[in-house]
Amino acid sequence: MTTAGSALLDLCDDVLARAKAAGASAAEAYAEYVKQTSASVEQNELKGASSAEHAAIGLRVLLGDRLGFAYVNRFDDDALDEAIADAVAIAKASPGDQANGLVEPLPGKVVKGLWDDALANLPPGEVVKRTAALFDEARKVDARVSVDNASFAATLAHSAVVSTAGVRAAASETAASWGLFGMAVDGNEVGSFDAYSAGARRLKDARTAAGACRFGETVMSLLGPRAGKSYQGKVLFSADAFCEIFLDTLFEAIDGDAVQKGKSRLKGKLGQRVASPGFLVVDDGAKHGGLASGAFDREGLPHRRTVVLGDGVLHAFLYDGKAARRAKTRPTGHALGSARNLPSIGTTNVEVGAGSASDDELLRELGDGLWVGRFSGNVDAVSGDFSGVAKGSFLVERGKRTAPVKETLIAGNVFDCFTRVIACGKERHPVMATACPWVLVDGVDVTAGG
Repeated sequence: MTTAGSALLDLCDDVLARAKAAGASAAEAYAEYVKQTSASVEQNELKGASSAEHAAIGLRVLLGDRLGFAYVNRFDDDALDEAIADAVAIAKASPGDQANGLVEPLPGKVVKGLWDDALANLPPGEVVKRTAALFDEARKVDARVSVDNASFAATLAHSAVVSTAGVRAAASETAASWGLFGMAVDGNEVGSFDAYSAGARRLKDARTAAGACRFGETVMSLLGPRAGKSYQGKVLFSADAFCEIFLDTLFEAIDGDAVQKGKSRLKGKLGQRVASPGFLVVDDGAKHGGLASGAFDREGLPHRRTVVLGDGVLHAFLYDGKAARRAKTRPTGHALGSARNLPSIGTTNVEVGAGSASDDELLRELGDGLWVGRFSGNVDAVSGDFSGVAKGSFLVERGKRTAPVKETLIAGNVFDCFTRVIACGKERHPVMATACPWVLVDGVDVTAGG
C-alpha cells in the first residue's frame, strides 16, 4: 500500500469516528486524491500544459434506514465537521428506505498493471511533446487535415474506502489518455468530423502515432460524400457505432435498479436467449492493466469478471448495494462513482466476443449496403427503438467501401437487432475501456439523404 493510500485510510477512519460521535448509526467514507497534467491543441494551435489536482471525501451516513450524504474538498477539522453535520441533518430529514444500507466486506484481490512510476512522474514538458506529436502525425497524412482539438493527459489517483460494516480498502493507479477531434477541409468543402480517443495504464503503452495517422486518413476519406441508398436489411457497424447504439442500451437494460423499477425490456429474461447464438459480452473490472480496472468498486467490493451475454443467453444483471437489497440478491461489484457522489451502477472493461471473419470478409458478406462509422440520434433505453443519422459512414458496393455517404438515417430496435446479429469480426477495436469488433446486423431501416 502506498503512503498516500495509508493517509487516506487514516482520514476515513477519523471521519467515521466523528460521524458515529455525531449520531450516525452506520457510515461509509470514500476519499480520493487525483492529479492530472494535460496539454491540448485547439484550432490547429498548441496550447501550454496545465496541472490540476483535487482531493475530496464523501460521507454516507445512516440513521436506521434514513440516508444522508455530503462531500467536502477540504480536510481541516472545521470542514470535516461541517460535512458530517450536513450528512446527519440530511439523514434526519429524509424518509426511510429499507434498501438503504452498507455492503458487507468480501475478500479483496490484487489487480496488477494499474500503476506506472514513469507515468506518475511524467514532466509537463513531455506531456506537451506528446500532444504536439498527436497533432503532427495527423497533419502528416495531409495538410488538409484540420484538428479542432487534440489532447494528451497523464493522471494519477489514490483512493480509499472504509465503512462501519467492515469494508477497508485503498488503491493507487495511473492512466494516460489522448485523443483527436477534427475534419478535413479542402477549399470550401468541409468533410464529416471524426473523433479518436484511447488510453493506457503505462507510459510505454501510450502509443499515439498509429491512432493519429488513422484519424488523419479517416477524415481525408470522408471528403466528397455521395448519396446513399435506401433499403431494409443488413448494416455493418463499426465498434464505435455498435457501442453507441447497442452496448450502451444493453447495459442500461441490465442495470439492476432499472430492472427493479420495471424500466428494462430484459426484466424476467435471465437464462433466456436474447441475442444470436454465439454472441458474447463480458464485463471484467479485474482485468490485468485494464483501463477501467480497479481493486475495488465505489463501495469497496472487489471487481470480478461477469459474463453478461454468453452464447446469446442473458446471464447477469448488474447491482450495487442498494439495488441488490431491493432485488434481495448480492451486489456484483459494479458500484461506480467518486467521492463527490453516491454510488451508481456502471460497467468497467467491456469485451464483445470476437468472431472468425476479418473486417474485409464482413464487408464481402454485407455485399451492398451501409457501413456505419458513428451515430448521432436517439435510443429509447426501455423500448430499444433507435433512430438517427449515420455519420462518418460509407457506401459498400460489391463488398468494398467505395465512398463516404451523405448523412443517412438508420432506424431499428436494439433488442430485435441483437437476435439478428449475423457475424462479428475477429479483430476487436478499442473504444477506451471497451473492446468491440465490427458487427454485421440484419433488420435495419436505411433511408438515404439527398
